[in-house]
Amino acid sequence: MKRGFTLLELLIVIGILAILAATTVLVLNPAELLKQARDSQRVSDLATLNSALGMYVTDVSSPDLGTSANCDVYNDGTNEIIANCGGRHVGTTVSSTLRTVDNTGWLPVPFSGISGGSPLPVLPIDPSHNSTYFYSYACNTGSTTYELNTVFESAKYMTDLDLDGKDGGNKPAVYEIGTDPGLDL
Repeated sequence: MKRGFTLLELLIVIGILAILAATTVLVLNPAELLKQARDSQRVSDLATLNSALGMYVTDVSSPDLGTSANCDVYNDGTNEIIANCGGRHVGTTVSSTLRTVDNTGWLPVPFSGISGGSPLPVLPIDPSHNSTYFYSYACNTGSTTYELNTVFESAKYMTDLDLDGKDGGNKPAVYEIGTDPGLDL
């Protein structure tokens, strides 16, 4: 007597496996998981920048936070970013110095002026860095206050955690942190 599986048994098992695989993909939603990973990176990057800016403001006797009239964003001329910057002019950055920490990068603060050296090796940029998802920065040089902004793309960060609505800023759909998250950026 032969021992083995019939064609019908194999088709049933393959069908069950296909249903389980499809259900797993629908439940896990890999596209949403990738969005959540990018949003997590955004929160981490802005927290790092906020910490570095705080260290800079407390360590340097006359901190240079940039120009109050500018809204600084990733803009290297090849990937133009159009942002609503609260009436400010968009600061531009040369692509070769985009991520430098000596005030020529997209964030115009000379972190190299900190007595122990810059806490950042390079300036972070948004994981997607396009016209919708980017980091922006503005400051008030008179009061040495600043704001860092980004926009989330995952449902978890926008609605479930609602980080962009509970950050103390003045825009409910924008994640705003800094010493003055209410700056009109």
